[in-house]
Amino acid sequence: MFMKIYKAYKFKLYPNNDQKELINKTLGCTRFIYNHYLSKKKRLYEELKTKVSCYECIKDLTNLGKEYPWLKEVDSMSLRCALFDLEDAFNGLFKGKGYPNFKNKEKKNSYRTNYINDNIRIDLANKVIRLPKLKDVEIRGYRNLNNVNGRIINATISKEPTGKYYVSVLVEEERDIKEITPSKIVGLDLGIKDVVTTSDGEKYKNEKVIKKYERRIIRLQRQLSKKVKKSNNYIKLRKKIALLYSKISNARKHNVHTITNTIIKEYDIIVTETLKIKNMIKNHRLAKSIMDVTWYEIIRQLEYKTKWSNKNMYKIDSYYPSSKKCNVCGHINKRVSDLRIREFECEECGNYHDRDINASINIMIQGLEMHINKITKEYNN
Repeated sequence: MFMKIYKAYKFKLYPNNDQKELINKTLGCTRFIYNHYLSKKKRLYEELKTKVSCYECIKDLTNLGKEYPWLKEVDSMSLRCALFDLEDAFNGLFKGKGYPNFKNKEKKNSYRTNYINDNIRIDLANKVIRLPKLKDVEIRGYRNLNNVNGRIINATISKEPTGKYYVSVLVEEERDIKEITPSKIVGLDLGIKDVVTTSDGEKYKNEKVIKKYERRIIRLQRQLSKKVKKSNNYIKLRKKIALLYSKISNARKHNVHTITNTIIKEYDIIVTETLKIKNMIKNHRLAKSIMDVTWYEIIRQLEYKTKWSNKNMYKIDSYYPSSKKCNVCGHINKRVSDLRIREFECEECGNYHDRDINASINIMIQGLEMHINKITKEYNN
């Protein structure tokens, strides 16, 4: 069975001084375009209740280019892509999300350009990528990859607060995915002390990445507060802090990929909880710990990796009492509502349970029922 998938390949860029200057100009121009038309859209909507479409803004780019000639120095496709991004962000207003924020050059900046007439090419043998206006730029990444197969859709060039440059290339690939007869099922309980507990009793510990760098970040932020804004020392300290946050982000990504890849390889049916993370982080005592374990990213990766592997994933109802319910007799032990209770004896059958393993087994059982119901419906149809 052939399946089309979209996959992004991210490389580190090593531009020369002229290429850096052009990238920074393009970032500035796309940011200017985004903020200019956001201001215009906002004003017209508030005053006249009229919406300015993306294509009207694109038509107006010619006039804006006459007023600001430096806009012609950069890739024109990147300016159009900025307007498409603005259109998507502005549509969030009508979904109750409010107005989009104006872009700030102090934070992470990026611009996107689309693939047209072979203007984006990747040569992994020579470790070079060809990009519009920039021409050939050195890249590093994916040591075991010889070439990128598939049709290139677009490339996103980004500049991190650390001063490092990256390019992410979106590719449409056609994969031959084999049919799988499910033979192994697992239930996953997500937690703080142990990020993932499986129904087989395996636990993946929380690496607590934030705690490793927290003291250093606090110390540097104290020093930063005493510096004159935008002075050389201020900029140097900002880069040091950004580098620490980058290390935290990279460590989290590595940990999550390791966990999800292991689970995908071992199991054919994966069952998880449905967590309302936005509501959970309102608890200020647990907010930092919840953000550190990246539950959302774990579930997101499992979702797309199961699709790529032609495996099954189910999410149980968020109100299902997986921790309180005894997996042997089904009795609801109400005293287990207290999170401090990590092990308990069932009041009904007397079986002794580890809280997280018991929850993961209940999640697995519930997921198995969902899978059987799905197969039954498909068979009857």
